[in-house]
Amino acid sequence: MDDAFAKVAATAVKAGWKPEEVAAALVELADNRMLSVLASRGVERDPVALRKERP
Repeated sequence: MDDAFAKVAATAVKAGWKPEEVAAALVELADNRMLSVLASRGVERDPVALRKERP
């Protein structure tokens, strides 16, 4: 996943985004994804606990 993440960031920088803008946008996307996952489960969970569920 790290490689894919880095490729997205590099592509955004090549497209003219500043590295700081890319980082902020990726954080916002990750946050929105987490909120979506939690909402679709219909439960409130601690994000730290969710990390422990990964295989």
